[in-house]
Amino acid sequence: MNIALATHADLQSGSGIVWAYRFDEAGNPGLISRDELPGLASPATGFVWIHLDLVHTRIAAWLDEQPALPLPAQAMFLSHDNHQRLDHSPELAWGISHDLIRDIADKSESVGALHWIIGERFLLTGRRGALQSIRMTVEALDQGETIASPSSLFEHIVEYIIDDVTDAVIRLTDEIDSVEDHVLSDRLRDGPQRVGAVRRTSVRLHRQLNGLHLLFRRFAETGSGRAAPETVKACAGRLLQRVDSLHHDVHSVQERARLLQDEIAARSANRTNQQLYVLSILTAVFLPATFITGLFGVNAKGVPWADDAAGFSYVTLMCLAAAWAVMLFLKRRGMIG
Repeated sequence: MNIALATHADLQSGSGIVWAYRFDEAGNPGLISRDELPGLASPATGFVWIHLDLVHTRIAAWLDEQPALPLPAQAMFLSHDNHQRLDHSPELAWGISHDLIRDIADKSESVGALHWIIGERFLLTGRRGALQSIRMTVEALDQGETIASPSSLFEHIVEYIIDDVTDAVIRLTDEIDSVEDHVLSDRLRDGPQRVGAVRRTSVRLHRQLNGLHLLFRRFAETGSGRAAPETVKACAGRLLQRVDSLHHDVHSVQERARLLQDEIAARSANRTNQQLYVLSILTAVFLPATFITGLFGVNAKGVPWADDAAGFSYVTLMCLAAAWAVMLFLKRRGMIG
């Protein structure tokens, strides 16, 4: 009975709302009670942030009840498209951004999609898996951080995404430094596997940043964002500077990994050539001895020293002499040191 009452009182879970915050004029956040079903109608003061679980079956019905959302924004918000996108109207901006999926203990290396809509008095976000930047934002709000507007809150979320990429770039740089030390000291061992892992991660980060760069550049530098809300354009300009700086760092890691991969391949090829060289020299040295033993092993009459008690010794001396003669010949030709 108590469980049923608790479930009935939680109106937000029944509509797919993970949590909802209300911000006052000063930007102070307050978590909206679970027994209150928030909407996107403009509050008298401040703004609201509503975070949705896009897997929930009631999300579409809840969105239909919100008069502030145009149909294109709803369609993108509910879509299963994972490509980073951004669109706008004179009053709203909406899109999809990539973020790291958060496991139970910590963030993972998998990428998830964050769907969002920014209005003058609200920020609406949604996901199909727990995301790292959203969790970091909630933790900051719970610690008392103030946010002035929906665009500023969105900027905070994207900055946490950029911070995750920055941490990943630092880890990749440290890994590249370690592999480089091993390569220069000729301790390759698992070098190719480690460089391959760095390249795979850097490619993923490059794609993520490239998508963010294209989105924000559209608003900050091109005419296609002329009709977008001014707050969103200003936010996009600030984020574009950070993304471009980090984009250069990721590109640098990619170039270093590519050069290291070429260096490892060259050193491996050189080592293989040295081994083939040694095998070739041994083959050339023992070729006359092989010929002599083969010749004396012919099962025919007239083989020299066949009846001599010291015949084996003579043949052995001939083999050694032939091998020594080949070594002298190769040395005079400069093929061996």
